[in-house]
Amino acid sequence: MRSSTDLHWNRRAEAVEKDEEVNLADLFQRDLELDFICRRLTPEMTVVEAGCGNGWSTARFRDRVRHVDAFDLAPAMIERARIRFGEANNRFIQDDVLSPVRLAGPYDAAICVRVLINLRDLDEQRRAIDVISRLVKPGGLLLLAEGFSDGFRSLTELREQVGLPSVRPASINFYSSLGELLPAVENAFSIEETFHLGAYDYLTRVLYPLVAGADNAKHNTVFSEKCARLAKCHNPDSFERFSRMRGLVCRRRVR
Repeated sequence: MRSSTDLHWNRRAEAVEKDEEVNLADLFQRDLELDFICRRLTPEMTVVEAGCGNGWSTARFRDRVRHVDAFDLAPAMIERARIRFGEANNRFIQDDVLSPVRLAGPYDAAICVRVLINLRDLDEQRRAIDVISRLVKPGGLLLLAEGFSDGFRSLTELREQVGLPSVRPASINFYSSLGELLPAVENAFSIEETFHLGAYDYLTRVLYPLVAGADNAKHNTVFSEKCARLAKCHNPDSFERFSRMRGLVCRRRVR
């Protein structure tokens, strides 16, 4: 049986007009996430992208690698991806991150951006990491950018101190803590580098609503654009605890 989250993304593929807004409403956050991934891609790589959605991210990744197999569970997403972006040095494939049957690994790298939060629980998230690890060749990379409960909790604590309402994750998603998921990652991978969006989240989820008013805060404003530019230049680790997502560059262990 398909989950409510699966059905949500299938409906969204059919309902949202702008390609860039299908997978994430905050375009500047999405740009920061994709920048993190793209910096680790090289021209000789064959890549698998889990949860490619409508292909917006795939179109960016495929310009930097030899080939991308991009898959998503939602058939409407895959259909839209094929229509809007086509297949060049990539394929769009309908498949399931928990039990893929149409993927031809092993790959030099796997990309997983906000895919795990769409699974039902921690057990499914751990299973997905195990499945992805078997798609990556020994010595290959897992480029993971996922949402975790830690950042939401820290943002809410600070917001409440200054009279702002809590930050609540989307009801369709499941957020584990980073500490709960790390053992599954480290079972197959060594972590070489980490990434966060703490400065951006602090500026857009605390400072902005504090100045503009919580009811007036919106996505994709001029202020958000300037915050993204600032975060690219200066994103100190002292803000890491406020990051709703964490990025990990993981190297597949050679056993």
